[in-house]
Amino acid sequence: MNKRLVLVFVLLIFSSSQVFCQHMIINGGWVFDTSTKTFKKNKGIYLVNGIFGTGSENVMNWEVMSLSDEDYILPGLIDLHAHYRISYNQQAYDDTVAMPKIFLANGITSTFPAGEIEPEKMWDLQKDIEANKRPGPRILHSGPYYGTAAPDWNPNFTERDIRDRVDYWAKRGAYGLKAKGITPEHLAILIDQAHKNKLTVTGHLDSGFKNSVNPQDAIHMGIDRVEHFLGGNLLVDTTNAYNSLKELDPMDPEMEEIIQLYIQNGVYFDATLGTYRAIGMVDSPIFFDWAYEGQYFTPFTKKLIEGIKPSDFNALCAKIYPVKQGVLKRYYDAGGLITVGTDRPLLLDNYLGGGIGGFFIHREMAAMVEVGIPAADVLYFATQQNAEALGIEDRAGSISPGKWADLMITKGNPIEDIKRTRFVHTVIKGGKIYSSEELKNAAKGKLGPEN
Repeated sequence: MNKRLVLVFVLLIFSSSQVFCQHMIINGGWVFDTSTKTFKKNKGIYLVNGIFGTGSENVMNWEVMSLSDEDYILPGLIDLHAHYRISYNQQAYDDTVAMPKIFLANGITSTFPAGEIEPEKMWDLQKDIEANKRPGPRILHSGPYYGTAAPDWNPNFTERDIRDRVDYWAKRGAYGLKAKGITPEHLAILIDQAHKNKLTVTGHLDSGFKNSVNPQDAIHMGIDRVEHFLGGNLLVDTTNAYNSLKELDPMDPEMEEIIQLYIQNGVYFDATLGTYRAIGMVDSPIFFDWAYEGQYFTPFTKKLIEGIKPSDFNALCAKIYPVKQGVLKRYYDAGGLITVGTDRPLLLDNYLGGGIGGFFIHREMAAMVEVGIPAADVLYFATQQNAEALGIEDRAGSISPGKWADLMITKGNPIEDIKRTRFVHTVIKGGKIYSSEELKNAAKGKLGPEN
C-alpha cells in the first residue's frame, strides 16, 4: 500500500472527527524546523500519550501514519487574538458551538481569547474539550477584559478590587490578561499584579485621548504585548487612535523612537493587519473567500450580513490599512517582535467585514507576506514566537520532545507560497487526530444567532 493510501486509510477508520493514538510514528513528508525556519525531510515524529516523544520510549507496537512528499507538517498554530465573541441586537456572548471546530479545522491548536465575554462558559468549554466531549483547540484563558470592554467592569474599582480580580483569575488558571478601555491608573495596577502572578498582559490601547492609555506609556508601565497600534507621540491625544492613525506617515523619522522602545523592552506587537483590511473592505487577491465562509452561518445570520451597509468605520479602516502595512514592515525591518492574532469577533451590530476567525489566520499570515515579511518568518511568528510571547514555549510552538503533540498537515510548501497553509487536511492536538474536513462540515450552518 503506498504512503498516500496509508494516510487515507487512517482517516477512514475514524469513528468520528477524531481518534486518539497513545503511541504513533508519523513518517514521510516535510517538517518545519523552528530553529532554522526551514522544512526538513521528516525522519519520524513520535507521539506518546499526548506529547512529542523521542522514539526511545519502551513501546512495543507503534501505530504508523505515512505521508507523501506533498505533505508539509507545521507545529499547531497559536492564535493570540482569538475571539469567540458574537454580538447581535446589543447582546454579546461567546460561541462554543461552531467557533471551536472552525479554529481547530484550520490548524489552530491553541487560542488565547484576548478577553472573554462569558468566562465561566469558556471554562466549561475547555473542560468539555479536555474530556473529549467536544472538539476544539486549547483555550489559553484570558479571563474577562480589564476595562470598559468587560460587561461587569466598574470604572470606580479600587486598587484592591483590581488586584483581587487578577488573583482570582490567576488561580483559576488564566494564561494571560487583556486590557481594553482602561485608564492609566488601573492599567498600572493590573500589570503589577499580573506580573506578581507570573502572567503576561496585553492591551487594546489608544492615543491617550480622554484618559485612555497610549502604548508608549503602557510600555513604561511594563506591559508585555500591545495590540493594533504601536502608539507613541505620533498618535496625538486630541483624538482617538483610529482617527490619529489615518494621518500617520509610516516613514516619519519619529517612529524610530517608539520602535526602539518596543525592542529595548522586549514588547511584542500584534498588528492584526488583516482585520483592518477586512473592516475597510479593501480589495486584495490574498483575501479571496477560498473557504466559502457564508456556508458556516445560520440562515438568519447570513441574511443579516447580506443586508448590512458599509459604515463610516469601514471607510476609516480603509484609510488605516495602508498605514498599518507600512508600520508593520518598518517594525519588522528594525527587528521588532511580532505575534499573530486574528481579532475576528462576529459583530453584527457594528460589522467588521467578512472573515471568520479560524480561517482568518491564513489571511493574516498572507497579509504579512504581502508587505514583504518572508513566509518562513511568518510561520515562525504563528508558532514558536507566539508561544514565547505567552510564556508557554516549554509546552508549545515547535515539534520537539516533551511538548504538546500539536501539529497540522497541509498540502504543498507554504514557504514557497504562504497560501498553502490554507489546505490543512489533518490536525493533531494533544495526540488526537482530527480530519479538518469533518470538523468544518460539523460547523456548517451553526455560526451566529438563529433569529
